[in-house]
Amino acid sequence: MPSPSMGSPNLQCPFCPKSSTRGTGLSSHVRSQHPRQYGKWNKNPNRLLDATVTGSTKKESGKRSPAEQLESLPSDATTEVTQSSRSEAKRILSLLTEKKESRNADSDARALVQKAYEQLNARKQSIETELARIEALRAEYDTVTAQVVALDEAMKAFQQQDQRQRKAG
Repeated sequence: MPSPSMGSPNLQCPFCPKSSTRGTGLSSHVRSQHPRQYGKWNKNPNRLLDATVTGSTKKESGKRSPAEQLESLPSDATTEVTQSSRSEAKRILSLLTEKKESRNADSDARALVQKAYEQLNARKQSIETELARIEALRAEYDTVTAQVVALDEAMKAFQQQDQRQRKAG
């Protein structure tokens, strides 16, 4: 394995300015600092190659501004840098679009969960109201049943009294 002093590639994180000289270091960084993007990034078989290209471009650029870099390069190199800048811009745009879509999907999922929660909560309250009504009906049923039993006893008493009067009469 080449040591950093022997010109090992500098691997650039695709999500922030952090760089690493080892693939495991970059992978660990992305996993811990960019957990949302890590899954998709880790599935890309060219992830370290992409990071190396980005890292070597940044390494070569030094501390000069992009305008200074373009001025100092030959015209064919300027075309190469412009094309790599365009591809970098496309990559960043796709990442931002993906992030926005992810945010929209999260928002849509949250809205669906919120709607389901509201509907179920309303149904729960409706059921509680019905159960309270049923409990009140059961209590009223018990009361009415007790009154019917009492009136049955009263009716029997009147029937027995009528029978005695007929026998006596």
